[in-house]
Amino acid sequence: MNIDDVVAFARARHDIWEGYDATDPILQSRKFTNVFRVLDRGSQYLLELMNLYDDPIDRLALSYFYRQVNRPDTMDAIIAANHGVVPNASQIFSSTWYKKVVRPVSTARPGAFLSGAYMILIKAGGTGDTVDKMLEMFPAAKPYLKAVAKADQLAQRVALLQKTPGVGPFLAMQIATDLGYCEGETDQENDFVLAGPGSRKGVKFISDSKAEVVIHSFPVDQLDPLPFSNGRPPSLMDIQNVFCEFSKYARLKDKGYAGNGHTYQTHGKFYTSIPSHFIQ
Repeated sequence: MNIDDVVAFARARHDIWEGYDATDPILQSRKFTNVFRVLDRGSQYLLELMNLYDDPIDRLALSYFYRQVNRPDTMDAIIAANHGVVPNASQIFSSTWYKKVVRPVSTARPGAFLSGAYMILIKAGGTGDTVDKMLEMFPAAKPYLKAVAKADQLAQRVALLQKTPGVGPFLAMQIATDLGYCEGETDQENDFVLAGPGSRKGVKFISDSKAEVVIHSFPVDQLDPLPFSNGRPPSLMDIQNVFCEFSKYARLKDKGYAGNGHTYQTHGKFYTSIPSHFIQ
């Protein structure tokens, strides 16, 4: 495989986001996220919540908490239990809040409280009480996230986030990226990137070079620009995302997977919000 295969995969997956039918049997039958991370439903959902607050510490706490739970339906249930209010930093760092609000929601959703996509220390299906684990971890994050809230450069935010309990390089990049989507921020997505494990695996299918080097040299001019942005090309973070998804596609391709007879369907349309600082 080579870079042309990655470009073809990315273009085909973006066509699906645009509403076109897939012709590739793997894309027809398996789920992959789109090229632009900001367009995925989880990011869109979280961005709406984060923009309810202006203070970076509230926004960071929300991302730190949500990327652990990573289920909009669970988060909706928590908000409902919180008297319809999106939790702010003071609640997310409060032991009392977990006992009064989060524990009843967790108890009411056995097996459907956490997602496995982004994991900090709590694991879906893991042993032990989920909320007890949250009580050990989330309140302790307060001083670390306060330091991140004072930083305004992407690379610095990622470095500081890695000092936060339970946050490794990959999740640090994800949370910093979430914060960078919020109103009042500047577009720094081409200033710095860390390749996650999936992205590094994707790069290995086409190159022995360091993943970040390949990401920086990706021919973004061969991909469509971000919708509704007046021409903003895919960012380094978007290309990191592409290689992560390509790793899943390439593994199936190598195994000779020819589809399963089912056709992947998007679950209806939803409102798409583009950060104002991404519009050129």
